[in-house]
Amino acid sequence: MSLWNTAPPRLRYEQAVLDVAIASADAVDTVATLARACASRRTTADRLLAAMSDRRRVARRHWLCAVLADIAAGTHSVLEHAYLGRVERPHGLPTPRRQLRSVGSSGTEYRDVDLGLLVIELDGRLYHETARQRDVDLDRDLDVLGEGRPTARLGWGQVYRRPCRTAVKLARILQLLGWEGKPTRCPSPDCAVATTVRAA
Repeated sequence: MSLWNTAPPRLRYEQAVLDVAIASADAVDTVATLARACASRRTTADRLLAAMSDRRRVARRHWLCAVLADIAAGTHSVLEHAYLGRVERPHGLPTPRRQLRSVGSSGTEYRDVDLGLLVIELDGRLYHETARQRDVDLDRDLDVLGEGRPTARLGWGQVYRRPCRTAVKLARILQLLGWEGKPTRCPSPDCAVATTVRAA
């Protein structure tokens, strides 16, 4: 676990990341720590899982393993992980390809959620958006539209505050584009999917 033969002694990167993630009482901060470590390419979800298996006692082990499995499947940010766990899975939306590499007008880019019929971009920026980044995002959306597919750009409100309503809206868009499935009701007693089904 530790590199005691080095001067000065230090923890392996994976163990240091796990220390920070486990010590955080906030789930969002925990996911952010793990996702950031993997996105930096200094480690991988599999290496973090292996490092965690070396520890006898880990609080929230099952949940941490699930988060790392999601990161290994392609969720690279807190918002992407929340989309998977709050919008996509509980409402039966189709499983996408994640972080799909493509070449656009601004060079190589990665699409957060590619459903074939629809591309979903998860914008986790809060108050530090720059005009240049916004311009790049608009170009990316145009590139996708040029392929004959729309882009749905989601932020914190759609994913954290209104996940059920967001799932209903995405399902409607997908159905208009040819998806033959239906969204499913999540465990929330006031899930918007149930309300929509009753209204229909």
